[in-house]
Amino acid sequence: MADMPDLRLDAPKKDDWFTQIRSLPTWQGILAALPLGLLFIGGLIGGLTGALGTVTNLKIARAELTPTWKVLSMVGVFIGALLTYLLIAAVVTAAF
Repeated sequence: MADMPDLRLDAPKKDDWFTQIRSLPTWQGILAALPLGLLFIGGLIGGLTGALGTVTNLKIARAELTPTWKVLSMVGVFIGALLTYLLIAAVVTAAF
């Protein structure tokens, strides 16, 4: 028999991205949200790569790393998301 979903009002809810970003220290929140800026310059492709980068940065922010490694990793994820966006945009532009 299938489990019934918990419909109580006091059931714990999974936080959305913005709640998770706001719960971080300021410097981590800025670095975690930085890939979302690709949405404004890249439309759908930028939004998808930015969302993937933000999810990855949120996982890095919650990891047990030193602050130096967190900064380097999060900046690296942003650079990777930017390069991925540029590569996909170049391929799509060359195809048309």
